Amino acid sequence: MCGINGYNWSDKTLIEEMNRVTENRGPDDRGIYIDGSITLGHTRLSIIDLSSNGHQPMSNETGTIWITYNGEVYNFQDLKGDLLNKGHSFKSNTDTEVLIHAYEEYGFNFINKLNGMWAFCLYDKSKGLLILSRDQFGIKPLYYYLDDKKIIFSSMIGAILRHGIDTSPNDKAIMEYLAFNLEDHGTQTFFNNINSIPPDSLLIFDLNTKKCRFHRWYTPSYREIKNKDELKELFIESVRLRTVSDVPIGSCLSGGIDSSAIVCTLDRLLNHTFYTFSLIAPGSPLDESKYIKEIGKHAKIKQFFTTLSVDTFLNEFRDFLVTQEEPVIGLSPYAQYAVLKLAHEQGAKVLLDGQGGDEIFAGYEYYFGYLFYELLASLKWYTLAREMMLYTKNFKNFYPHKMFLFLLLPEFIKYPVWNKLLNTWINRQLLTAVCGNERDPRWKRMGLREGLRLTLYSTAIPHLLRWEDKNSMRWSIETRPPFLDYLLVESAISMPSGTKLLDGKTKVMFKEAMRDVLPEMIKNRKDKMGFEAPVSDFFRDVKVKKFCTDIINSESFKNRPYWDSEEVNKIFQSHFENKKDHGVTIWKFINLEMWLRTYFNREKVPKANALPILVANK
Repeated sequence: MCGINGYNWSDKTLIEEMNRVTENRGPDDRGIYIDGSITLGHTRLSIIDLSSNGHQPMSNETGTIWITYNGEVYNFQDLKGDLLNKGHSFKSNTDTEVLIHAYEEYGFNFINKLNGMWAFCLYDKSKGLLILSRDQFGIKPLYYYLDDKKIIFSSMIGAILRHGIDTSPNDKAIMEYLAFNLEDHGTQTFFNNINSIPPDSLLIFDLNTKKCRFHRWYTPSYREIKNKDELKELFIESVRLRTVSDVPIGSCLSGGIDSSAIVCTLDRLLNHTFYTFSLIAPGSPLDESKYIKEIGKHAKIKQFFTTLSVDTFLNEFRDFLVTQEEPVIGLSPYAQYAVLKLAHEQGAKVLLDGQGGDEIFAGYEYYFGYLFYELLASLKWYTLAREMMLYTKNFKNFYPHKMFLFLLLPEFIKYPVWNKLLNTWINRQLLTAVCGNERDPRWKRMGLREGLRLTLYSTAIPHLLRWEDKNSMRWSIETRPPFLDYLLVESAISMPSGTKLLDGKTKVMFKEAMRDVLPEMIKNRKDKMGFEAPVSDFFRDVKVKKFCTDIINSESFKNRPYWDSEEVNKIFQSHFENKKDHGVTIWKFINLEMWLRTYFNREKVPKANALPILVANK
C-alpha cells in the first residue's frame, strides 16, 4: 500500500509535508510531480515490481496522464495483456502503469474492469481533469477538502490538516457515535469540511472551472450461486488472486471460521511455510488459543502471538488514537493494532485478513432478528417458530428475539423505549438538534438481505475497513480481505436467506463449502469472537482507573456539550465497583475526549516512532 496526496496548485513545501505525514503508509520511496495546475505526492510501500520502475507519481510516455495510486488490482496482468494487444507499451511490471493505459484506452469506463482495492488520483493534463476514485467497497481510504477555489486530497486526514483548513468537530458524527455506536457517516468524517470519496463513485474535478461532479460507476450485480462447490471455488479464487505479490504473503488468524478458511486455503495454494499473527488472552473467556493452535497443526505455518497489557496500552494509546484519526468504538481496533505491530516486528509486508466474512454470510447472532422479521412478513409462521426455538437451543440466549420484538414496535414507540432504557448520560437536546429525526438505521424493519446490505455499506464494513487500513498502514503493512472480492460479495448478497441462516445456525452454505478445508474443531464452532479485547477488565484495572478518573474530572471533559458529566461519573463508579459492565461506554468517553484534545485543543501528545500529531484549525 501507499500514501497519495495532492491539490490543484503548485507548492513543493506543502506536498513534502503531506508526504511526511503519510510516510508510514509508504516507507520505501517517495515522489512529487508539480506543474502550473497541480501538485501530486506519493509515498510507496513496494509490493509489486520492487524496482525503481514503480516510482510514483507515474505518467504515460507523453506525460499527458499522471497518477498517484494506492492499492492492488489483482487482475492487472489480464488487463495488461489486452492493452498490449491494442498496441500499448509498458516500461514496468506494475499495476500502476496498467491503470494509466487502461484509462487511455477506455476512458472513465476502465474502472469497471478492475478487481482489487484502490484509491487513486488520475491527472488528465490535456482535459484539465483530476479524477479521484476508490474501490467498490472502500477498502482503501481517500479524503478530500473542497471549496470554491481548491481541492486537497489525501489517504490521511492528517495530511489535509497540514493546510490549516477551516474545520471543527462534526457534532452530528459525534452524537451518532455516542448514541448509536455509528462510526460511518456516509461521505462525512468526524471533521467538518473533510469528506470521504464515495466507494461507488468517481470525483471529477475540472481544473479550469474549479467545479466537481460525481460519477457513480458501480452497482452490485445479481450473481447466482447454485451450490456449495461453486461457492468454494469462488472463495479459493479470491484467495489465490490475493497471493499476487513480489514479497512474502502471510495472514492474520483469529481462530474463527473466516480467518481459518483463509489460512487453510493459503496452505493449499502456497508450497512453502508462511507466517500467521494472532492475539491471545490467556485465562480470559475471550481467549481463542486452542482454535488458533489447532490450525497450526493442520497448516504449514509459523505462528506468532501477542497479548494485551495495561502498561503497553497506556503507553500506546495516544499513538493508536492518532493512527485511527477518528474515534472508534471499543478496544477491538486496538487489539488489531497490536497484532499488526507484531507482524511489523517480524518483517511482514502483506497479510490476508478475514474482514467481511460475517457481514456477507451472516455470521453474527443478531442477524437472526432480521431473519425472524423476514419470516413473519412472508407469513412463514411455522418456520419462524422453528428458527426461534432452534436458535435458543444452539446459542442459549434470546438476543435476536428481543431485537425482533423491538423491530416490531411502532416507530413512535421505539425512541421513547430506547430513551428510557439506554444512554441516560447523552445530551438529548443536542442529539435532537444535530440528528433531527434520524436514528440508528438498524432500528428499521427489514429482512435479512436488507440487513446484510446495511452492514456492508453503512454500519459494519466501512468502520471495519477503516480500522484495518489505518492500523496496517501505521505499521507499513498491506492487508488484503478476500471476502470483499466484488464477485464474491455479489454472489453472497444474491444468495437466499436460507443458505446463510438455517436451523438456528449461521453461515450455513459457507461452512458447508469449507467443510473439507477446515479442521473439525473449527468448522463446528458456534461462538463468534474475532479480535475481541477484554475492554471491561481493562477499565477496572487500577492504572486505567486513574487514567480515566483524571480525564473525567478535568474541566475540558466536564464542559463538553455531548454528555451530562455527573451521569458519566455514576457510570464510571458503577463499573469500577463491579456493579454493572460499562466498559464499552467508558471507552467511548475516553476515546472521544482524547481525540478532541489531540486535534482541537492543541495538546502536545507523545508519539511512537515518526507518526506525526497534527492539529486542526478551529
